[in-house]
Formats: sequence, structure tokens, C-alpha cells
Amino acid sequence: MLFKNAHVYRLSKEFDLDGSALADKIAGRSFAPCTGIRPSSFGWIPPLAAEGPLTHEVAGAILLRARREDKVVPVSAVNDAMAEKIERLEGIEGRKLSSKERQRIKEETSIELIPRALARSKQIMGYIAPRDRLLVIDTSSATEAEMFIDCLRDSLGSFPVTPPRVKVRPTDYFTQWILNRNLPDNLALGEQCDLLDPETGATVTCRRQDLATREIRNHIEAGKTCHRIGLRWHGELSVSVDKELALRQLKMEGSDIQEEDDPVAQLDAALVDMSMTLARFLPELFSALGGEAQDE
Repeated sequence: MLFKNAHVYRLSKEFDLDGSALADKIAGRSFAPCTGIRPSSFGWIPPLAAEGPLTHEVAGAILLRARREDKVVPVSAVNDAMAEKIERLEGIEGRKLSSKERQRIKEETSIELIPRALARSKQIMGYIAPRDRLLVIDTSSATEAEMFIDCLRDSLGSFPVTPPRVKVRPTDYFTQWILNRNLPDNLALGEQCDLLDPETGATVTCRRQDLATREIRNHIEAGKTCHRIGLRWHGELSVSVDKELALRQLKMEGSDIQEEDDPVAQLDAALVDMSMTLARFLPELFSALGGEAQDE
């Protein structure tokens, strides 16, 4: 599958920009590397060729790619430089520096070291599907998903989206599905789950394990709840879903996408397959969880 993870959001208003118009709008937030004392940078890069447009539209899905860059200053380097400064100042002034002064020196030292720090970068893809009112971001990190959205908001002036909300806590359904195996016909238990005891904080992580076994149900009956569950959908898709409805370990089962010599054609086919699959899967998942909650 094109994306391995998916943080999903609902578009709150009609999105009337096509790929070309969106590319023009976001050009002002194109990625620029970290320079000087700037510790991080986040901006848009072309989804395809390095010199191509900033969007790529296929069958109504608009693909975007962002790049995140952070200057990494090792903690040990900060501590060593800070210790030298503190020792020198205390020798000059003949007194122990206060905790507030030490903190100020630490902050100044971190800033001074940033220009010499190595840059670490990462690319994050996402797509907007206006017809399905969806924004889907390929990251396992909620923080990175918010950075992606904030960059869109900065680029467009506003970009109202909300995480999907269901009427009943997902953990209630996850727990009952494992305990009673009463899933809808279109869903089946996968091979992973995360269990949590809300009173003690004890956790159980299960991977590559049959969730219908007595061993797993014993944990539920002992008071643990399921906060992440592996599911299979129609034999087409396997995925794990967490309590925030973030999707991880997305995998198409039995996909009939043909290998293409042209990498762009291959990407197009993968994007169409994924966007169409999620457009069908997500409403069925939300329905199985009691239905989406509507804003007042």
C-alpha cells in the first residue's frame, strides 16, 4: 500500500481547489533548509520529480509531500559546553550560579551549537480527497500530522479539518469485539492488540497472536480494556486501529495492482487503489463503531 500509516481528518467545509490551484497556493511555503540558528524547518516539496509541481492529482485525490528538517544537537555536547561556561563564570565571580542562571546558560549554549549541528530530515506524504471530505496523512505521529495541517493552514490562510469522532468510545467496541467476537460481518479480528488496565496502568501488548483465544479474553475479564486492535476488512485490508482512530500497518491483501515500468504510473495506480479503498473502509469502520458524531 502507498501509505503505511494514516492519520485521518474530515474536511469541515467544501474544498474547491484542484491540484493546480492548490500548488499555486502552497508555493509560498515551499521547503527551505535550516540555516543559521533556525533549529527546524517544514515545507512542501514536489510529490514526484524534484523540479515538478507541488501537487499531483489522480482521480480526485490530490497528493502532497512535505519535508521536515531538524538540527540535532547532542545532549552531551550541550552539557559539556554548558559545564565549561559555568565553571569559568563561577571562577571569575567567585560564587555559585543560581539554577535560573544555569538554565539561561543552557539555553544560550543550545542556540550557539545549532549552526554546527547535523540536520536530520524526513518526508511526509498526504492526500486530500474533496469528494470524500478526507485528509489522510502518512505518519504514525500525531505531532507530525498537526505540523502537516498547520503548514496547509499557513499556506491557504485557513484549512478547517477535524479528526473523525464516533458516538461511543472506540475502546468500548474494541474490548467487546475481543471479549464476545461480535464484530460486523465485514470485519474480522487481526493478530494484534494493546490492552490497558485503567486502574493500575498495567499493559499487555500482543503481536502475531490469535485474538480469539481464551488467554486474551482472560485479560479483558480481569479488567483490561483494548486501546488498539488489529482488524481485517472484507479480506482486502489489514490494519491496526487505535483509540484515536489512527490507522497503522496498513496492508492491502490480494491487491491486483500490476507492476508498471513507469514509476509515475505505478504511483498513480497505488494512490487510486488506496484512496478508493479508504473511501469505502472508513465509513464502514465508523459505522461499526456506532456511527460518526455530527457537530452541532
